[in-house]
Amino acid sequence: MTTIVKPEDILNYKFHHVRPVQIRYNDIDIVGHVNNAVYHEYFNFGRMHYFYEVLGGSAFTVQEVVIAQTNTTYTKEILIDDDIQILSKIIRFGTKSLDMLQVLVSQSDEGFVLHTFNVTTFVCINTKTHATESIPAEWRKAIEMFENLPPNPLKGEQEEINSCKK
Repeated sequence: MTTIVKPEDILNYKFHHVRPVQIRYNDIDIVGHVNNAVYHEYFNFGRMHYFYEVLGGSAFTVQEVVIAQTNTTYTKEILIDDDIQILSKIIRFGTKSLDMLQVLVSQSDEGFVLHTFNVTTFVCINTKTHATESIPAEWRKAIEMFENLPPNPLKGEQEEINSCKK
């Protein structure tokens, strides 16, 4: 089950993973803003870097994560001159799944501007058998260390990471 996040909740999360996003000319549609389908390319870019930096380049050899569900909320258009960053963080662990919150923001004189956010549920699978598997303990430990979370014993598929809002 995907975690439900509201726009007003975004500022309560502390993000440790930030990447700049380069807006390309072909990202812009006829209306003059980034096409909504391109936002998901930005999310893919952010999560690829998150998993690579947090779990290492060889993490996905036998086990991989696949997208089970994704929910995107658009709050403000992105224009070609906007200086965009993507922020990523794991906000829930289950036995075989995890949720990642990603946010596209720019900066203004008043602070950060929220353009969109996305919650994606990933399921861990074995790449050889294509069967679901438990999240490896070393992945969980690496993510907990990166996100500065205290180790939590697994309490079932709906376990929330309560400390991720600190």
